[in-house]
Amino acid sequence: MATVQTAARQRTYADSFLILTAFWFLLLAIFHVWPTIDIRISGMFFSGPPCLDTSAGSRCGYFPLSRDPWIVTLRWIFYALPYLAAGIVVTALVVAGLSPRLRHRMPVRRLWISLVSLAIGPGLITNLFLKAHSGRPRPIQTDLFGGKLEFMPAGSFGGACERNCSFISGEASGAGWLICLLFLLPPRYRTWIAPPVILASVATAGLRVAVGAHYASDATLGLLLSVTVFLGMLALEERVANR
Repeated sequence: MATVQTAARQRTYADSFLILTAFWFLLLAIFHVWPTIDIRISGMFFSGPPCLDTSAGSRCGYFPLSRDPWIVTLRWIFYALPYLAAGIVVTALVVAGLSPRLRHRMPVRRLWISLVSLAIGPGLITNLFLKAHSGRPRPIQTDLFGGKLEFMPAGSFGGACERNCSFISGEASGAGWLICLLFLLPPRYRTWIAPPVILASVATAGLRVAVGAHYASDATLGLLLSVTVFLGMLALEERVANR
């Protein structure tokens, strides 16, 4: 019976990983083929005259929420949450290493998986590869929204941004990793912890769009990337553990 349940769980993780991976690339294709989706969503948060004339002395609008002190404070709180969560995970692993009695009551292997997925998703794929090499300017850097660089669609890799670029959102990727930590909790705790965690994660991604720091594609794909990577790690864990 246990073997059947384990095999079913492995298939569930593997199928979920494959479905989310396909969905991620489908969304990327949609945003790439129809870049006006990004432009229009960002335009919803942009106030004032459109930035059509970039000559000297011209004036255009801005992103009002980027100057709201309450939004700025909220954004920094959300920004700190993945770091706080990572610190808790590391602390739990240290406690498990020092106390054999507590080690048997903690999901040690899942804790390690969460850290590895953090390193691979938000770390390696998002920050070291995509953000470093995509070249996509942020909305506030583009001529559409008061900047000097040309707009580039998601996944183009041909923009003029040189560092810490827009594709994909690092903060949204970290926020997506927070959702993954729900898998570490006993089911009885997930029901009341999951709603605020998911709300905070989605709000983190949404605020990056609202303040002109990222396009909707950057935030959406960043959030989904971490969840996809984590599910892939869970599928790999089940496969290795049951060989």
